[in-house]
Amino acid sequence: MRATQSFGQLAVLALSLSHTVSAWKPWPNVVPEVDVLVIRQEDQPTQTAPPENQQTNTSRRIITTNLNTGGISQTATGTGTARGNSTRSSAPKKTMFNPQDPAGGVSMQTPAATAGYQLYKLKHEFVTFGWNYTNLQGTPTAVDVLVSCSKAAQTWTLTQNMTFATPASYVWDLDKFQEENIHSQLPTEQYTLIIHDSDSAITDSPEPGYLAPFTGLVFGLYEPRAPTPLGEWKCASCSGAMSNVEVRALGGVLAMSAVTVLSFTWFVGGFAAIL
Repeated sequence: MRATQSFGQLAVLALSLSHTVSAWKPWPNVVPEVDVLVIRQEDQPTQTAPPENQQTNTSRRIITTNLNTGGISQTATGTGTARGNSTRSSAPKKTMFNPQDPAGGVSMQTPAATAGYQLYKLKHEFVTFGWNYTNLQGTPTAVDVLVSCSKAAQTWTLTQNMTFATPASYVWDLDKFQEENIHSQLPTEQYTLIIHDSDSAITDSPEPGYLAPFTGLVFGLYEPRAPTPLGEWKCASCSGAMSNVEVRALGGVLAMSAVTVLSFTWFVGGFAAIL
């Protein structure tokens, strides 16, 4: 009974000492506070999501708190993501023929090469161009036909994306063409016919097996004039076309020539008589 009473007194004494100890400031904090151990979600640094069109390769870290030990463990999980639709379309590749093979060409049938230099009227004229192809291995889907004038420094398109056919021909209605190009009329000049693949440019270099730009036909266009009545026609090399001043000058030259001849004859005749 006395032992139990002594134990109770010791318990009361220990309890009073514990309140005193906890209230004393200099006592060290042996047990860390809970706020130190727990990392709240709002305290974590925020990361801005990368743009959609930018390729990213980031590592996300999972942070966990061990309440038993008071330590923080980090587990890294690697993630590699590529965003954006950067699709690249490639043009169809051409068939590569033997580099020793010649390029495709155009052989004119109308007008024929033996017909010589051609002249066409700019009015009431239908000009027919006819040709065939040579050395073609890569067939063009379509061709363009143009005419170029070096003096006017200009090029006119007759037809574009003309369906490929062999032999080929094109009829040029000059009256209709002049009406459609009222602000870009064809002058009286010399022209060059151009035929080339619609998928290439005129300045492209020839490639083996493919159609090379053709510039082998040169012709002339002229503006026809109304006929001149015979009575109004003057010949530039005839005397009738000479002015009065020119006629008087010519008469003076003839008169001087006659005087010179007569004088020389008389002088020679008189000198012979003296001898």
